[in-house]
Amino acid sequence: MVNFADLHAQNHKITELSNVFLYLIRERSMCDTECACSLFFDYVAKVREHMELVDAQLCGCLIKSQDRTMANTADRFLSGSIEIKRIFAAYVKDWCNERKHTLSISDHAAFVKDTNQMFGLVLDRIQRETEHLYPLVRKLAEAGRCAVE
Repeated sequence: MVNFADLHAQNHKITELSNVFLYLIRERSMCDTECACSLFFDYVAKVREHMELVDAQLCGCLIKSQDRTMANTADRFLSGSIEIKRIFAAYVKDWCNERKHTLSISDHAAFVKDTNQMFGLVLDRIQRETEHLYPLVRKLAEAGRCAVE
């Protein structure tokens, strides 16, 4: 069952982590702190969790719809999700060691640039979800064709 309050809380947390981390990494010396690593890995986990929930619950609900516009929107979001996950995985692989739970920054300027782009991509996705996906799921829920809280 989809819970919009939980989705909005996830969106808020991802946005907050993004803003704090982007502010923190402006200074090179901050990138090597335990605090920065914790923020980064918390962000990574929250983004992955959110993407999986949206793909499974929201897109899954819409894809079953008899309304082709809704199903097509879900298809587009799922296709976009695959691409974002691929880019996100490459970004994480480039800049950290997940097993050791550390950041691996050899070029600070490139890291900041890549991080701004990656986080921007995630925030754009969340905004598109809020503006395009959530209203469609609510519409299905109102018609009794999707379980939503």
